[in-house]
Amino acid sequence: MDIQLVDWFFILLYIAVVFGIALKSRKDMHEGDRKTPDEVAQEKYMANKSLSFAESLCSIIATEVSALTFIGIPAFAFKNNFSFIQIYMGAIAARFVIAVVFLPRVYDKGLTIYEVMAKDTGLPSGQRAVAVFYSLSKVVSVGVRLFSGSIMVASFMGVDILTGLTAVTILTLIYIQIGGLKAVVRTDMLQMALFITGGLLAHYLIPKTSGQSWGELMAVAQAAGKTSFFDFTNPYPFIIGILGGFLFDMATHGVDQDFAQRLTANRRLRHGQYAIFFSSFISISVGLLFLSVGALLWAYYQSHPLPPNIESTEYLFPHFIVNYFPLGIRGIMVAGVLAATMSVLDSTINALCATAYNDIFPNRDRKKLEFYGMVDSVVIGLLILSIAVLASKYDGLLLLGLKAQSWTGGTLLALFFSKVIWKRFFNYQLTPVSVVGAYFCGMAGVFVNTQVLVWDWNLNVYWGFVLSSLFLKAYSALRPAAVR
Repeated sequence: MDIQLVDWFFILLYIAVVFGIALKSRKDMHEGDRKTPDEVAQEKYMANKSLSFAESLCSIIATEVSALTFIGIPAFAFKNNFSFIQIYMGAIAARFVIAVVFLPRVYDKGLTIYEVMAKDTGLPSGQRAVAVFYSLSKVVSVGVRLFSGSIMVASFMGVDILTGLTAVTILTLIYIQIGGLKAVVRTDMLQMALFITGGLLAHYLIPKTSGQSWGELMAVAQAAGKTSFFDFTNPYPFIIGILGGFLFDMATHGVDQDFAQRLTANRRLRHGQYAIFFSSFISISVGLLFLSVGALLWAYYQSHPLPPNIESTEYLFPHFIVNYFPLGIRGIMVAGVLAATMSVLDSTINALCATAYNDIFPNRDRKKLEFYGMVDSVVIGLLILSIAVLASKYDGLLLLGLKAQSWTGGTLLALFFSKVIWKRFFNYQLTPVSVVGAYFCGMAGVFVNTQVLVWDWNLNVYWGFVLSSLFLKAYSALRPAAVR
């Protein structure tokens, strides 16, 4: 199918606006007196603690939603039902805990959350170990999200997925070199509006393309059980989903530097608390929006043949957009997916560069912050790209991305609780040995859950959290830290 100029106009307009915002943010960052390296780092990675409630809220939504929501959630509903919403429901209580318990203990206490964990009884090598494990797990989970967004870009451009992946990565790497966290957050607000608009347009255009009303299509899906999220005859999956979402969200939003910096970079603690709590309700709305897209697609394809040569259900929504949406609207949808992909990739690279600067390589020449930041961005981008290429061989992107985070999220949460929340009960020194031991036990718990007991993957975080906590408690008894 020929690519029409009107579609390209909207895509290029979006790219131009994004880079314009980044250039404006960079100009603001460099205005004024000459700054020390630490002051530059504060601006680049913490936006000089200038984020407003609205900026923080929109940035959280834009980062967590990603193209995995745009592509993966409709595919999940197409294959299953609305049961994925259970995770969002469990997140409400989790984000209340993050707002009330976590944030007051980390706000204004350090550049990264891992610096806070290493205070009092932590060695720089222990802080580095935590940051390295976090960075590796983050690269894996975000690599999946990069692939999911590149599906649409590749379909639209008529190129293979590797070319699409590379194009999105290069575009984001260039953009992130221009502006810091402030630019990321400002563009996140635009990106959030764009991909939600894309979801709303899908609700209008899928019924229009099918020749049936929205209500008729949803009635077909409902009759087939596609809109159900609770089975009264078997409430176990619902309970597991709620419980899994509770602890899982604490790990992803409470101790992940990517989200933590959006909260700790607020002008006031209360703004960050409000942002993380109210984001849970918006997340549910966005989740339902895209689950409904999957239900509409399923109903549509009950009376229309499935497209040939579709590798997996993740390709159905991109195929439908590229082939059936009108000119202009199609460009907006592609721009929406590109927005969602870039919002995750740019924020991840910014967060990982912050941990590289502050936690992993703290002894590098800080006067060369810009140079090292560029090198770190390129290396991180290439690693994420590599994972995305591997993910392209796997069906079921949504669960793959979430499962990757559940493998190590429980351990990171246990380390945080033991060093920040319950530190009076865990008197140990944060060292590479304690960190590696905690991760080994956490991964052993995930193995038991998934391979021995074969329980639901939502419980991975619980197994990782409990076994890592038990190890750290035993380590505290055997190797107590000296009282300062």
